[in-house]
Amino acid sequence: MSATARRPTESNDILARDRFDHSASMAVSLQRTLDLNAVKSAELDCVELYSCFPCVPKMARRIIDWPVEKPATVFGGLTFGGGPIGNYMSHAVVAMAQKLRAGGQHGLLFANGGFATQNHSIIVSRDPTRAAVKPRDFDYQAEADAQRAPIPPLIASYSGPAKVETYTVFYERDGRPRAGVIIGKTPAGERFLAKIPATDENAIAYLTDGKAEPVGASGIAFTSGNETHWRF
Repeated sequence: MSATARRPTESNDILARDRFDHSASMAVSLQRTLDLNAVKSAELDCVELYSCFPCVPKMARRIIDWPVEKPATVFGGLTFGGGPIGNYMSHAVVAMAQKLRAGGQHGLLFANGGFATQNHSIIVSRDPTRAAVKPRDFDYQAEADAQRAPIPPLIASYSGPAKVETYTVFYERDGRPRAGVIIGKTPAGERFLAKIPATDENAIAYLTDGKAEPVGASGIAFTSGNETHWRF
């Protein structure tokens, strides 16, 4: 038996989210599924924390306090599922059932879709869980929405001092950096986008070489043509 929270979601617009290091919808999906089944995270024998993006299982691991020394998958991860839209989670459910038949009591499966947008969680157990069997509403979207902090206002352009809220680097087919993109935050708490051209090799290296943590780093936003650019 398993009860699961109906998938709480985040906004499809990533710039309309309150933060990028945590998802209220993910947290509610995982926590409520544990609560509905009266299973504590410490009672889980194995988990499947799935996403196309490595940051998502890391976020989910923090939410359920899953030890870093324990595997975060029973099926092997995305590369064992043939890539996105390869029906990965159906294979993971089978792998979880086989794992529990070999030993253990409770397994948690978590699947994520989009850019940390849709969240699905379920408990699989050898025996019925302690879930209360009664009619109930499993829609927890309102609870997830209530847990979010205010969304920073997005401005079209900005010049001046700011901090990196998050970032990414886009690459050409041959592996060369195409450009870096900063989501910055002004001293007033406003959010904006800025570009780092591939020609700024030092800034691209700062984002990618792992020697320092770019998130939270200070920099300067400035206009170049009709674009907002960034320098550290």
